[in-house]
Amino acid sequence: MNKPSPFQRVKTAPVLGVGLGIDVFDTRPDFRKLIKQQRTGFDFLEVYTRGNWRDVRQLFAQIPADVPRTYHHEGLDPVGPHICPDDPIEGCIQNQRLLQPPWTVEELAVRHIDGRYTDFFFPAILSTDSLKASVDNINALHARLDGPLLPENAPYEFVVGDMHLCEFLTELSHRADCGLVLDLGHLWSYQLCVGRGDDVLHGIDKLDLTRVIELHLAGARVEKYSGGRIYRDLHGAGPIPPQSLLLLRELLPKLPNLKAVTIEVEDATEQRALDQCQQVRDEVRKHQPQWLAEKS
Repeated sequence: MNKPSPFQRVKTAPVLGVGLGIDVFDTRPDFRKLIKQQRTGFDFLEVYTRGNWRDVRQLFAQIPADVPRTYHHEGLDPVGPHICPDDPIEGCIQNQRLLQPPWTVEELAVRHIDGRYTDFFFPAILSTDSLKASVDNINALHARLDGPLLPENAPYEFVVGDMHLCEFLTELSHRADCGLVLDLGHLWSYQLCVGRGDDVLHGIDKLDLTRVIELHLAGARVEKYSGGRIYRDLHGAGPIPPQSLLLLRELLPKLPNLKAVTIEVEDATEQRALDQCQQVRDEVRKHQPQWLAEKS
């Protein structure tokens, strides 16, 4: 009997609903307070560890088993020219086994050069050669990891390559037979870079929306400079841009395999995190009310 593909595995996962992306090392917001005092304010947690797998066991143990969770890894660098070293792969496997998430999110970016962490996302080069290397890396990772990866479009401050981002994501998801996380703010960051910031739906027809399993939203600001505008992620330290909410409203009815909507709220107070979660949940109820009813 053939083993289910990564996409088949996430496609049949239960709907999680609207949840919060948290950093387990942060005290703003404190995930323990959210769980203890405001459990009804979110449906699940997306657990981010800054790529750390050595100091997380006790922190993970503070997430009760009845709180659904996904896992956001960092360090696999899937769009690099070669597969990453063994350590981040083994760390990802450990954290998958501790958390038992239905999938693991990983940015389509490089964060390490010669083993050194860089505090900058080097996003995927949008070319056929880069696409092939990325597919090879993701297939190799899937051969080793316990659970499926969901590649996420990274933020762009500049674009290299002649493919549209949505075309790149579609080809990647089909060739690696995987699902996708579509970060709506990061999609807008790409549109800003290519001079289409006022048309956030530009090129969306090139994206296979059946492959989108999870959506991300986050607070952000846009900085003006002589050549245009640049998107900066703020996560919980800023408001969700209207452009991200517009994308959410437009796409919600068109995503047949959507399982989760995550608001990344690092650096927010607990109340602000809950307010943003409610803001997004209200949008979901207005534009796709049946979807939340499917949550298990």
